[in-house]
Amino acid sequence: MYKITKDGATLAMTEAPTYIKQAGNGCFVLCQEEEAAGIALGGVPYHLLGRTAMEGVETVMLEETDAGVEITKAADAGGIVFVTLAEAGNIDATTAMEHADLFAMWAYPVAYTEGQIRKHTDGKLYKCLTAHTSQSDWTPDAAPSLWVAISDPAEEWPEWSQPVGSTDAYAKDAKVSHNGKHWTSDVDANVWEPGVYGWTEIAAAGGRRAGTAGRCPSGLPPCPADPTAGSIAGRHSRPD
Repeated sequence: MYKITKDGATLAMTEAPTYIKQAGNGCFVLCQEEEAAGIALGGVPYHLLGRTAMEGVETVMLEETDAGVEITKAADAGGIVFVTLAEAGNIDATTAMEHADLFAMWAYPVAYTEGQIRKHTDGKLYKCLTAHTSQSDWTPDAAPSLWVAISDPAEEWPEWSQPVGSTDAYAKDAKVSHNGKHWTSDVDANVWEPGVYGWTEIAAAGGRRAGTAGRCPSGLPPCPADPTAGSIAGRHSRPD
């Protein structure tokens, strides 16, 4: 396999270069490799570096290479681009999960930055919420203030995880699983735990059971969600 490059960039790969030389009348004609001054690529003539000069054409390099190595390089480069796009939010969760093997495994101690995505041993992808240096007990599945699972939309009832604020709070009608039950969110910006406030349990047969949307655990009007906290904020106390 041969690689054709110009100014450091790869133009093409070929198994059989088309060798050419320039005739006395200025035309380009086919020839054997040993007498060639250039090559033709896609009908365009190019001068080969180190060969007899050719007028009016650009110069390229032709080098023999291992096809397997080049394919691996191309795949690696494509993987880097994919991960970069996913971390920028330009690739949806379903597509990201379909290519989970492209993401590096979570490890420690590693300095992670906000937005980075890593794969964990549970097979899920997690996005970093806060820049930090990982520790052995700060695994993505056990540190909701640092990582959030990237839910696959194909999973109807993903496991509930404690939001850290308004950025990852649950929207109204969001579906989750928690403590072996299914729940739907009754409010927007929902940071409460299912069974405490703001969720309605969905029975196994599809029927709805009584929820906790109308009242806070204190029995007073709903408590506001603190966008900087990961739990119920502004707890009420009963008046005397």
